[in-house]
Amino acid sequence: MTFVDPSRLLNRRRYRRTNAAFEHEGDFARGPRMRRIVLTGGPGSGKSTAASFLAREFVDELWVLPESATLLYKGGLPRPETDRGVQVAQRAIFNVQRSLEQATALQHPDRVQLCDRATVDGAAYWPDGPDAFFRAHGTTRERELGRYDAIVFMHTAAMLPAGYERDMDVRTEDRELAIDLDQRIYSLYADHPNLVAIPSHASFLDKLTSVRNAIAAMIAPTETNAPEVGRSTLRATPDEVEAPLSALMGLTSVQHVLPSLD
Repeated sequence: MTFVDPSRLLNRRRYRRTNAAFEHEGDFARGPRMRRIVLTGGPGSGKSTAASFLAREFVDELWVLPESATLLYKGGLPRPETDRGVQVAQRAIFNVQRSLEQATALQHPDRVQLCDRATVDGAAYWPDGPDAFFRAHGTTRERELGRYDAIVFMHTAAMLPAGYERDMDVRTEDRELAIDLDQRIYSLYADHPNLVAIPSHASFLDKLTSVRNAIAAMIAPTETNAPEVGRSTLRATPDEVEAPLSALMGLTSVQHVLPSLD
């Protein structure tokens, strides 16, 4: 993979929150303001690339958390080959996700957390089904959903005739399993009152623009970019593109760069 400095690709004129927008509670938030957003979807949905872009686009507003499963598997956690192994792995992923969210909230209380997947996702992989997953962790689906202010769900590119690629180090699912997991994960979030679904696009730039606009509306709604409150499906049109498409070119070669902990 060729590394390309994101600062050379992305528009330098990043989104910044105004004082009025910061004080506005917003329709998505259940507290004083938005605190935690989930970016999720089926395998091959493009969420990790989107998270990398959003970390640069909303540099003063968001703190992007890495995906717990990727951290663990790349750090040496064995890929499970049995049902018991899946349970062990998903317990580890659940606990790491909780710890990441808690540690980030303590260290960066002024930032909105953007979670690359969340504690809910593991239920789609649990051998005995979602109800057994939540019981095993001493919680409920409703309780876990309540920890997140809004959900942006990116549907997998496996639903398209082309565009799905397997990464044997991280994404091992074939096309059929990717679609099945996409549907299972979506069903876990379907009851969340603030769910925005991003369909698969023939153009990933259109899909990325839809994600960007949804996040912008969530953290600082305005008359021009706020989506309809509640569950919706966003489709980008040329009039909705607020970041130049030329600034998004080459994102497939941009590594996920998180803000410095210093």
